[in-house]
Amino acid sequence: MIFALKHPAMLLGLLLGFVVGVSLTAMAQRWVLQPRGLHRGRLSAVGSRGFGRPRLGWAAYLDPYGAVAAVMSGTGWGARVDGRRKRHGDLLVLAAALVVHAALMGAGLAAYVAAGGDLPGLDGLQISDVLHGEFDIGAGRDITLAFALVNLACGVLALVPIPPLEMGVIVWSRLPKSPGARRVAYRALEEPWGVVVVLLLLLPLFGGTAPLLAVVNAVGDGLFGLF
Repeated sequence: MIFALKHPAMLLGLLLGFVVGVSLTAMAQRWVLQPRGLHRGRLSAVGSRGFGRPRLGWAAYLDPYGAVAAVMSGTGWGARVDGRRKRHGDLLVLAAALVVHAALMGAGLAAYVAAGGDLPGLDGLQISDVLHGEFDIGAGRDITLAFALVNLACGVLALVPIPPLEMGVIVWSRLPKSPGARRVAYRALEEPWGVVVVLLLLLPLFGGTAPLLAVVNAVGDGLFGLF
């Protein structure tokens, strides 16, 4: 998002899209794990350390490293909700993330069309350019398109098999139950190496497009090519 400072409308759309996306995702993930945890509008007590240890305030929604990733690259991730204590809970967590981000992307694209945007005109658009603020087509369309595409990017990140991202938790928690595999899984899931890897893959350290943003671009090409 730091690259979008030159286009305030685009920056606003990215910021709104990210904060709303990861916040609703965290709430949806906690709800699918413990539906009664949102009774009377309160956030569920299901947190990254398991049931019974509530996470309150901003930490229930935002991950500091995920927020740093969003600032540096335009996309990131929210608070980790650990579903491993419930049968198929990690799959529910992933599904909730995909549904929320897909719904918000759809809402953003609908608002983009309402603001005068043209979906077929997005064919060939590099989503990384929007995430970096290198796009300016009018305030209303800037905000709505950025809102939609940052949620698309967050949804793609959820499918990357590196912890703490949702698919990463699924893959690494399902390693064989041998002692060696358990040690590897523990290091992968509980130590911050995955965060470092994801951050590096979101940055264009060697020029060109960052590897994970290239994946986001490819997904966007396939999606917008359907219009």
